[in-house]
Amino acid sequence: TPPGPVWVRLVGPAEVPRLAGVLARAFARDPMLTWPLVTGDGLPARIRGCFEAVDVPFAAEGWMLEAADGLGAMTLLPPGSSAREEELGEITAPAMAALSPDGGERYERFWAWTWSMLPDEPHWLLDQLAVEPDAQGRGIGGAMIRYAIGQSVADGLPLFLETAIPSNLDLYRRHGFEVFAQGDAALGGPHVWFLRRDPESVPGVTPGARP
Repeated sequence: TPPGPVWVRLVGPAEVPRLAGVLARAFARDPMLTWPLVTGDGLPARIRGCFEAVDVPFAAEGWMLEAADGLGAMTLLPPGSSAREEELGEITAPAMAALSPDGGERYERFWAWTWSMLPDEPHWLLDQLAVEPDAQGRGIGGAMIRYAIGQSVADGLPLFLETAIPSNLDLYRRHGFEVFAQGDAALGGPHVWFLRRDPESVPGVTPGARP
């Protein structure tokens, strides 16, 4: 990435296959993908296929963005989109079933549990966030997080996300997020942390603590 700002922009469905590769490489060992898709033969290709199936309709809705000319990818769901997301989940369910050795059973159970953990209030959702592994550490991920924060602050609404990678927690806390719930997915699934950032949060400051 050259010196200067990292630009974040919306992308359309035609650009999803290119970005699906970035997402698949970044999430190659993430339990939130490897466990629902059932670790086994052809997993890297199946993870990429999962992102293509999900993100083409997401991009058509205006929910997908890229950063640094495709070195970063993000899906950001606006308030009021949960019903449409559920509709899209039903549409993509056959593709998920075809990508999973168990016919999509784990995938469906895991994401139903994940969605049930989100509070029922208007919010923005930082759903996917990925940086090409060789480009990590250049501020690309931070630029996308700040973009998402900017949208939620402009609306005066909280921003939610979830992660199953413990090392991600410090990164998100530095941007003002705090864990509001955590738990183990059913049937031996991964431990997941659910984080929230309120629009008045100060990055790097624990709520209730002095700056």
